[in-house]
Amino acid sequence: MKNRWGILMMAIVAGAIIIKSLNTAGTAAMADAAYSAEAASSRTQLRQLLAASEGLIQGSRQATVKWQGEWHTMLSLEEAGELLADRLGLADRYTEKVHGNQVFYAEGASGRAEDIIHGKLALTLQEEGSYYVILRLENRTDESLQRLPEAGESWGEALLREGVRAKWNAALQGEAAGVVSAPEWPDSWQDDTAGAGEANPMPALAAFAKLESRMKEQLKLRAEESFADERTVSRSYAAEDLPIKARSAGQEISLQLALHWNTESERYDVSIGSPLLTVEY
Repeated sequence: MKNRWGILMMAIVAGAIIIKSLNTAGTAAMADAAYSAEAASSRTQLRQLLAASEGLIQGSRQATVKWQGEWHTMLSLEEAGELLADRLGLADRYTEKVHGNQVFYAEGASGRAEDIIHGKLALTLQEEGSYYVILRLENRTDESLQRLPEAGESWGEALLREGVRAKWNAALQGEAAGVVSAPEWPDSWQDDTAGAGEANPMPALAAFAKLESRMKEQLKLRAEESFADERTVSRSYAAEDLPIKARSAGQEISLQLALHWNTESERYDVSIGSPLLTVEY
C-alpha cells in the first residue's frame, strides 16, 4: 500500500511539473506572438506612409524610425547597453556624459552600400533598475528606404523580446511636390477652418490644402488638431487604416502632416509623422 501511495504522489508531482511547464511555455508563446504582432504593425504602418508620401514628397525622402521606452533591469549601464547592442548587432559602442548623466551609445549599419540603414541606440539610466531606451533607424539612400519597414520591424521586435516597453513612431521628410514658392500665392486665402468670410493671409495654408487633398486619396483621415502661421501649417488626424495610435488632447491620433517654408532653400518642406511627429520640421 505504501508503495502504491508513493507512486501516486510521484505521479501527482510529475503531473504538476508538466502542467507548470506547459503553462510557462504557453505564456512565453503568447508573449512572443504579441511582440511579433506589435512589430508587424509598425511595418504595415510605415509601408502605408511610404505609399502615401509618393504624391507629397518629390526627390529623396529622409525617413526616421524610432523605438523608445523604459526598460527595467538590474544590470549596470555597460552591461545593459552591451546586451542590447549584441541583440541589435551594433558594433560601435561608447559612453558620453549628457546633461550630467552617463549615456551608453551603440551604432552600426545594415545592408550593402546602395541600401544601407544606419542604427543608433541610446541607453540612459533613470533610476536604479530603470533605463530609458531609444533606438533610431535612418535610411541613407532611396533604395534603403524601401527596406526600412522590415528592418524597423526586426530591430523593434528584438527590443520588445528583451522586455523594453518600446513604442514605435516614424517620420518622412522632403521637398513638397507640386507646390510653388510662397511669393506666387495670393496675399490672402480662405481657410476651410476659418469662420465664414474670414480671409486668412497665409499662403502656406493654400499649399497645405493641396497636400492634404492628395493624402486623403490614400488614407481615410479625420482632422483633430491644427496649427498655422505665415510659414508653417501642421495638422494631426485620426486614421482608421493605421493601427498604431497615440492619445493627444483626449483624441486618438495616427498621423500628423506638416508643411514649412524653408527660408534657406526657399522651398516648402513637408513632414509626415506617425502617430505624431517627434522630429523638427
